[in-house]
Amino acid sequence: MPNVKLTLAAVLVLAAVPLAAKTPSAPPAVTKPYHLELEATPAAVFPYLSKFGKIDLHVYNGGVRAETLWLNSFSRNGAPAVTVANPLGRMYVEMPIRDIAPTLTKLAGEGAIERKTTTKLAGTLQGTVKGVTATRYRLSYGPSAYIDYWTTSTVAPNPQLQTIVDQLLRGISPGTAEIARKIPGTPLYVELNFRRFKKVPLLRLKRLTFAKDDEDDALTLGPIYVRASLLEAIWK
Repeated sequence: MPNVKLTLAAVLVLAAVPLAAKTPSAPPAVTKPYHLELEATPAAVFPYLSKFGKIDLHVYNGGVRAETLWLNSFSRNGAPAVTVANPLGRMYVEMPIRDIAPTLTKLAGEGAIERKTTTKLAGTLQGTVKGVTATRYRLSYGPSAYIDYWTTSTVAPNPQLQTIVDQLLRGISPGTAEIARKIPGTPLYVELNFRRFKKVPLLRLKRLTFAKDDEDDALTLGPIYVRASLLEAIWK
């Protein structure tokens, strides 16, 4: 298994936030092409990811892509792995999605408090996020500890993002993963409110357009890339 911190960082480059997408309970009304642009700041909770700064996340009908100053990554719907590439070094590696949860569990440790945390849904609120119709779901962890996230059914859910984020959640907090999988929609805004993190936004909507835009290029590895055997090789 590759270096734990580097693997976690690469996963978060793509998954972006702890609650990035959920399995829908019913098909969405709209399935036409779209390009959802989000901005994530995982370093607000994971300080060792501060070297990335913000992460630009692009969600399409056919897959998902993330871009940072150092690494880019993408995964097409149905693919068994995430392609993580270093555009400066022209190197890439394929990271199996099935490795995400066990890698995170190893990082956090089997006895980590997050793995024992329980949560429940504490109601919903209808509204909009930058003009897009959305629903706020609140995951409650206690009287003053919760996560608010706004999702929309305006666009078709991305199954690859759902699969990756489910693995991410299961590696950190299996109890949260079980509840989160039941919540429909595609994320637009996520905010944490805990003792150490007071109303910290982790994900925000930048723009939504109903067009393929650069989807084909975004979900394809560029020319003249050399495959690396280990993630650490593309980190330099």
